[in-house]
Amino acid sequence: MASSKPPCAACGNKGVGIFRCEGCLQVFCRKHLNEHRDALSHQLDEIVLEHDTLQQTICENTKATEKQHPVLKQIDQWEQEAIQKIQRMAEELKQQVKEIYGTPRISKQLHELAEQLQKARIDDDYVETDLNTWKATLQKLQDDLNDLFPMMYVSENSSQALVTAVCLSPLPTAINIIERFGETAGSVSIDERHLVATHRGPNNGPALVRGIGEYTNGVHTIRFLFEKRSLTFITSFEISPKSMPLATLPSASQYYCYGWLSNDDIIAPDADQRHYGKLRDMNGEISFEIELQLDCDNRKVRCTNLRTKNRAQLKIDITKCPFPWQIRFYMYAVGDCVRLLP
Repeated sequence: MASSKPPCAACGNKGVGIFRCEGCLQVFCRKHLNEHRDALSHQLDEIVLEHDTLQQTICENTKATEKQHPVLKQIDQWEQEAIQKIQRMAEELKQQVKEIYGTPRISKQLHELAEQLQKARIDDDYVETDLNTWKATLQKLQDDLNDLFPMMYVSENSSQALVTAVCLSPLPTAINIIERFGETAGSVSIDERHLVATHRGPNNGPALVRGIGEYTNGVHTIRFLFEKRSLTFITSFEISPKSMPLATLPSASQYYCYGWLSNDDIIAPDADQRHYGKLRDMNGEISFEIELQLDCDNRKVRCTNLRTKNRAQLKIDITKCPFPWQIRFYMYAVGDCVRLLP
């Protein structure tokens, strides 16, 4: 006698559906119900991760503003330069006023007339014609003074702005890519919401992990902490083309990686080591915090050791490492760990 119960939505007629999901209204057998719930749980984790990332971004932006955001510094600089322009223009106008109203010729003639009047008074030597002459001289100086002192006021030329207006604009190359660990090769576990990758062993051996971010244009900064469990083995961090397979063994791929090794050497195809700057501060260290800057527009990758502030740079040949780029890390010893930082 055929069963009257509906089949499982996952395995079809091979299994009987005994549990109904009130969300999708499908029925499942016990096994596939658990898988269905696991899938829903995974989706919930992804939503929580996006929420936490957004919340972290908001907090970082708020803290950056409180600690004098670079944009605020630019506004302060514009304000100071605008004030200096206005002050210079004011000084120029004041100097013009002084030149216009400074009347050295009239002052000299007045001084000469004063000497004549004083001498005439002392000597008591003057007649009506002298008085008329002096009156005429004074009237002429008064007329000259009126001609030299026109009525003036300050006017603004609206067609020539002394201080240009400014506004806030987003950087044209600013692209927000949230980096997380994704594909792995070898014995690697990814934890803490895809921010930590660890070599899990049980034996030492090659292990790789790369990020999910894809970089084609703009400038992007990625910070991470690399912790080694042994000074004997070499680790590395680099950029690689997305089209290059992630493998623990050398690949026959036509593409190449660019990056740095923990013994202070570089990874660059056909590169003369003498022509490239090296960090020279990771060899002999079991922990180093790195800031990696991917300059896609200028086809360069820069590396800064945040402890020593040493920097190095590699020029990328995009025929060997085409876009989009991805970051990847190589580990060897059990316990080697990479942590992405905000």
